This record gives sequence, C-alpha cells and structure tokens, in this order.
Amino acid sequence: MNNEELRELHDLIFGTIGLFHEKFLHDFRKRNQRYAGLKKNHTKIIGFLYRHQVLTATEIAKMLDMEKGSLTTLINQLEGFGLVIRCDDPNDRRKYLISLTDAGKAEMENTIIRSIQCMSEILSDADPDELQKFVASLKCVVEFMEKI
Repeated sequence: MNNEELRELHDLIFGTIGLFHEKFLHDFRKRNQRYAGLKKNHTKIIGFLYRHQVLTATEIAKMLDMEKGSLTTLINQLEGFGLVIRCDDPNDRRKYLISLTDAGKAEMENTIIRSIQCMSEILSDADPDELQKFVASLKCVVEFMEKI
C-alpha cells in the first residue's frame, strides 16, 4: 500500500472507532450502568475475560494499551466488586491468572442482552439491505484483523 492508501485506512479505522463510541457505546453506557463506579475500562476488561476466559495482567494491559501499574488498580476494583478473581499461574509463580467470577460472567451476559436491546432500538429504522451489508462488512473486517 502507498502512503495515500495507508492514510485512508488509518482514517477509516479511527473513524469507525469514533462512530462506534458515538452511536453505540455512549448511549449504552449512559442507560445501563449497574455498578456504581464501573468505568469503561472495567467493562472492556470484563469483555476480554468473557471472550478469553483467563488472561494475565500483561495480556490485558496490551489489549487496553495501558501500563500494568494502571491496570492493577482496575483489577483491584473489579475484584472488590466481586467480578474477577486472581489465581496463581502454575507455570510462573510471578504471574497471576485473572478470570471472571460467576457474578462477572452474569454481568457480561446481562451486558450483552442490554446491548442487543440498545442496538435493536438504534438500528430499528435502518434499511434491511444496508444492515445486511454492514454485518457482512464487519465479518470481513474481523476475519482480516484476526489474520494479521
């Protein structure tokens, strides 16, 4: 790809992220706050753990693009909410494995249900053909991103 094409790719990716936050996440977070004090990075961590079951702090920090020290505070807070648990890594005594508690799994499942309801409202007036193209495009994006 040349620089002009790479610039267009950059603008599309960051534009998509911004639109996703503006059109979906902002509204959803305002209407569906179940735990007082739960921030968006808390929710992201819960989502990562739901998808991957068990992660180390280093893996989560890379996913969030943040320092491990800052992540420790978030993990401590989630532990205080009873949503995550730390266990010793049997392969490396210096590391902890982080996973969701039953309450954390239930919170994520409730979040998914509420998110689907919110998306249904937002997309209720969308053209069905355009929506189908949108879903197909997102599948293509995800498949491509998983390959690189």
